[in-house]
Amino acid sequence: MKATLIIINHNGRDLLAKSAPAALDAARSGGHAVMVADDASTDDSVEFVRSTFTDVKVLSLPKGGFGAACNAAVAVAETEAAVLLNNDVVARPDFLEPLLEDLEKERVFAVGCKFVNPDGSLTNAVGNRTSGKWDRGLLYIHHETRPERLSETCPQLYPNGGGMAFWRDKWLELGGFDTLYRPLYWEDVDVGYRAWGRGWRVLYEPASVVYHDQGSTMARLHRPAQIELMSAKNAVLFVWKNLLDPRLFRRALAAQAAWAADDVLIGGPPSRVGALWRALRQLGAAGQGRAREQRERVYSDDEILELAGGGER
Repeated sequence: MKATLIIINHNGRDLLAKSAPAALDAARSGGHAVMVADDASTDDSVEFVRSTFTDVKVLSLPKGGFGAACNAAVAVAETEAAVLLNNDVVARPDFLEPLLEDLEKERVFAVGCKFVNPDGSLTNAVGNRTSGKWDRGLLYIHHETRPERLSETCPQLYPNGGGMAFWRDKWLELGGFDTLYRPLYWEDVDVGYRAWGRGWRVLYEPASVVYHDQGSTMARLHRPAQIELMSAKNAVLFVWKNLLDPRLFRRALAAQAAWAADDVLIGGPPSRVGALWRALRQLGAAGQGRAREQRERVYSDDEILELAGGGER
C-alpha cells in the first residue's frame, strides 16, 4: 500500500523546516509521497518548500481553512491511503508502517497517531485514545493521558486531524472534513463519528509516535478568545448535525436552552451565548448534514460511543 503524507500549512515556514524533512524521512523507505497543502500563506512557505524540498509536491490553495485544505489535498492524492499531519507535528521516522498495517485490518477507516510533547512527555497531550460522552447538551471529549492506557492498539472515537492515516476512498465517500466547521475545530471529531456510524472503525496506534508542539500553529493565527468561541460554536453544530437519537437530542436542546438562559440572566462564559448565535447562522447547513446522516447511519448514537470505547458488535 502506498500513502501520501499531507502537511497542512498556513504561514508556517519555520515549522515546515522541521516537519517536512521528518515526513520525507518517514516516506522514503516505502516509496511514499509527501505533499504540502498551503492554505494561502502570506509568508514565504511555498517558495521555501519548493526550493528546499524538491521531492515534496506543493499544492497552493486559496484561503479556505483547515478542512477545505485537507479535502483539496486528498482529492488530488494518487495513492490508496493518505496521512494528514499538522505543520507543527514532527513524525518519528518509523511512525508510518504501524499506521498502514492497522489500516489493513477489518472495516478500519482511519488510524490515529500517538501524540507526545516535544520532550516526549504526555502531560496535557491531546489526541490519544479519544472517547466521548453526552453531557449538558454537548459531546464531551476525553483525551487519554495515562501511560498505562496508551500502550495498546485499540478503538477510539476519532483520530486527531494533526496526525491520522485513512483510506482515501472511504474519505471521499464520507465527503471528507465538513466545511460546516470552518475555519477549524471539530472536523476530525465529526469525520470519526460519521465513520463509526457507517459501520467502519477508527483505531489508536501507540507505535506511531509524533511530536506535537501543541498550540504553536493556532496561537500565531488566532487570539485565545477567538479559539474558544470557534470551538464552542462548532461543538453546538456537531450536536445539531450528528445526534440523531430523538430522546438524546431533545435533552441536548433543552440543556443548551437552559445554560444559554442562565448565562444571559445570571452571567456565564460569554463564548457559550456567542457560540449559539453563531451556530444559528449555520442551522440550514447543519440540517442538510443531519438529513444525510439519517439516511446513511447504521449504528445509533449510543452504539457509536460504545464501539469507540472498545465495545464489540
